[in-house]
Amino acid sequence: MSQLSPAVFAEARKYLSAPQDNLTTDIEIVLEDLAGHTDISDYSFIVAPLSKAYEGYLKDFFLKLHVIDQFSYDSDRFRVGKTLNPSLRYKRFSIFQKLADIDDSGEEIAEILWNAWKHGRNEIFHYFPNAVKNITREEAEDRIYLVLNAIIKSGEFLKANRRSVDLL
Repeated sequence: MSQLSPAVFAEARKYLSAPQDNLTTDIEIVLEDLAGHTDISDYSFIVAPLSKAYEGYLKDFFLKLHVIDQFSYDSDRFRVGKTLNPSLRYKRFSIFQKLADIDDSGEEIAEILWNAWKHGRNEIFHYFPNAVKNITREEAEDRIYLVLNAIIKSGEFLKANRRSVDLL
């Protein structure tokens, strides 16, 4: 059962830039317009706008936390997924590890962000031979909730660590 609600969208909006918010609004419109349709084989397209907004949000979040610099933020070579991947956490570029080092809840936030990235973006955009994954509307809504919740939790993390981050 999806936990997606207007309140979750509203809470996440507090942390999004205007272009990111516009993509989120697109999702709400599409979800409403598709009410009652049962003949769609894959609802991944509903998650896609939020996946794009999430990537932008994460870059903003990382910059605000000073775990990336302006050059990385502006670069078309910076890869959010690679830097967030917990399997690569001991590499020098690991944002996963940098988040874990900020405070006691940093690793938890890194896990939340990675989980939302993996399920709300990678599995939406990538095609894996012999593992084509069409998702139902409920699964799409669950993934949207997962990403929105990651935005909310990381926004709260940023607020809680604002003073220590500003000292960096």
